[in-house]
Amino acid sequence: MLSKLNRFIVNCSESWWKILLLFAGQFATLQGLSRITASFPAVSSGNIPFDMQNNLEPTQVFEQLDGYTEQAFADYYLFQAIDFAFPLFAGLFLATVCAFALRHAAPRWYVVAVDRKLILLLLLATVFDYLENLNFLWVVTTWPEPAELAAQLGVLAKKAKLTCMYTGFGVVALLLVGAAGRWVGIKTGLISAR
Repeated sequence: MLSKLNRFIVNCSESWWKILLLFAGQFATLQGLSRITASFPAVSSGNIPFDMQNNLEPTQVFEQLDGYTEQAFADYYLFQAIDFAFPLFAGLFLATVCAFALRHAAPRWYVVAVDRKLILLLLLATVFDYLENLNFLWVVTTWPEPAELAAQLGVLAKKAKLTCMYTGFGVVALLLVGAAGRWVGIKTGLISAR
């Protein structure tokens, strides 16, 4: 499975329209999440969904759930349905851009990264996002019974997701700068294309 996923990312990175499709999926699902987030405070005593609160603590989960209306629960389930598609699109898009940038910035390292499936590391944020989603669904579906373990695991997964996400953004940004620099160097004759 990992080999197929690795090949899929490499294949997408070699085609601008496949990269564009992944971006479109990410953008469309993000728009859906943003719409729900914008209207959510009106039905949840002023709070946005847990998934959008980067500084959330486990105790706050239960305090906020106490203010949820019936509509808030319905909206949260819809949010979660979309949030199972968004991390996949976002992770695949980031990994695909990474493969593209690495291929152009450092072709030799690209071969190593593809052979060892290192590009898949950019999907760690997606894995942690799914763990966050599952735990917060556990919390919401068992309420008013407080699922404390799920709240703690959800917040822990959120922190791991954010760490992986910001690290991935940094790596991809550096690789894009490197790819642009190498392209300029090749065009000006300062470095060879090999």
